[in-house]
Amino acid sequence: MTTKRKCAVSFTAVSLLVMLLTLSVFVSVQATGQNTGNNTPPDMPVDALQYNRTDITPVGRMESLQAMETGVFFYRNMTLMMNCTQNCEMNITIDEEVQNRVVSVSVDPNRTMTLAMNFTAAPQKGEAVMEQTLNFYLGLEPNVELQLQAQLRLLINQTELSEELNREVNASRLTWMYWNQTQSQWVAVESYMTQDGYLVCNTDHFSTWTVAEVESPEDIPENIHIYTVVSLAVIVTAAAALLKRKKIQT
Repeated sequence: MTTKRKCAVSFTAVSLLVMLLTLSVFVSVQATGQNTGNNTPPDMPVDALQYNRTDITPVGRMESLQAMETGVFFYRNMTLMMNCTQNCEMNITIDEEVQNRVVSVSVDPNRTMTLAMNFTAAPQKGEAVMEQTLNFYLGLEPNVELQLQAQLRLLINQTELSEELNREVNASRLTWMYWNQTQSQWVAVESYMTQDGYLVCNTDHFSTWTVAEVESPEDIPENIHIYTVVSLAVIVTAAAALLKRKKIQT
């Protein structure tokens, strides 16, 4: 083999080696930065910043989000998609009992903030236990007083939820509710389902939130507590029975 041919072969071998190394690095970066499992939000923007944290269940973990960015954080038992119009520091804690939820939070506050986000499978101390919940509670607490508009979304898979909770879940009866500390009660908020499977509500304040299955969510206006509605129904029924009895006696 001539010297010229040997050089050509060597150059080709080196080029192939460089290409293989480059491809290996690219695949490694893609695997670290993305999660292609079932917990990927169906509406995740193509330019979203993805963070693979599937090896941890966070406790007091700080995550940073720049204004107008969308961050998708993949944890061991939950996926959080978050975007904010201001710079936001998040202090995230997820209860190990939370089962593979996909949550999206969009916030438009009037200033930067640090937001404590606590995801639990049971209500916090002092909060009443709701029946027919999805074993999912979201506590949102900013470090400063602020004005905001926010949207909360929980991805609903009716089949998986029914199997997990060992009961038939009716997605059409699901509604977001928040804990009213002043009244010490859960308050139902107008909610709706999107075509891609999210249960959505809009709010202008943060609190502890949950999702529960109620009899007729379309009949519960915003800021009316489900137990209040039930109580009113009982009162009306009792009054009607009493009036009927009086008519019979007369």
